[in-house]
Amino acid sequence: MAVVDDMNPLISVDWGTSNLRAALVNDQGNIIEQATSDQGLLSKPTDFAACLRDLIQPWLDRSPKISTVLSGMVGSPGGWMEVPHVACPANPGSLAAGAKTIDGFGYGGAWILPGVAGKGSAGLHEVMRGEEVQFFGAQQIFRAQGQPLPQCWCFPGTHNKWLSAGSDITDFSTSMVGEFFQLAQRHSLLAQSLAIQSPSENTADTDDDFLRGLATSQQPGGLLHHLFSVRTLQLSGAHRKAQGSAYLSGILVGHDIASQTLKSGSSIGIVAGPDLASRYQLALEELGYDWVIVDSQQATAQGALLVAKHL
Repeated sequence: MAVVDDMNPLISVDWGTSNLRAALVNDQGNIIEQATSDQGLLSKPTDFAACLRDLIQPWLDRSPKISTVLSGMVGSPGGWMEVPHVACPANPGSLAAGAKTIDGFGYGGAWILPGVAGKGSAGLHEVMRGEEVQFFGAQQIFRAQGQPLPQCWCFPGTHNKWLSAGSDITDFSTSMVGEFFQLAQRHSLLAQSLAIQSPSENTADTDDDFLRGLATSQQPGGLLHHLFSVRTLQLSGAHRKAQGSAYLSGILVGHDIASQTLKSGSSIGIVAGPDLASRYQLALEELGYDWVIVDSQQATAQGALLVAKHL
């Protein structure tokens, strides 16, 4: 069944741990309208259907036959309905085949997409939910514009994902950069040398501190040694606490990039919102890589449309 046509756009939902994001998407994959709430899984919704309807009801009223495609943590064991991961190699068709219908939601039908399971660069088990839809969507955006694909894709966030470009997802790796950054700011010895900073507080001054951390990450000693310098630089008077968070971010991002064994001059696609993308853009440019940014919400919309065509 075709779930998208000229008169029947699609609702794409990215339901994550912290936020619930929805987009009304036309048949070209362009976002017509957007809606966001803080009703992510951490808020422990008791009625997922009601929570979603509260956000998208105006679209449902205007288009009674509209279809809804949900991706992200909503398909995890703690979500609306557990939808098992599909194995690599994965493509839009296999995501559609592994999707589960939400009974009783009404309208034009609703599906929760599976995540993807595979192996990482160390040969260890890997899983993801949500980035797989963004991956296919980002590549579709490039193809539609006639641009060559970057060599690999980076998805900054709580758990960064790295994927090689290609028609299928064959392998991918996760780095706990965002989560470790938050833990260090709040629960480690380093917290005594930091003034908590959010990504939206990036300024020219913090960019300088970030680049100093990035430079440190390229020196001998390894990550655990470099992390302690956040503390010692502040104790020695070389850093103020206000500089520490950006410096720490530079260390973590630098080590994350270095761990990917990217070829010199590689082109990297960054899929994220502006705040998260800016640090990786700055780091990749400083380290001599080409980069391009794709908005994560637009990538989700395009990817959802691709999968919907297989439902």
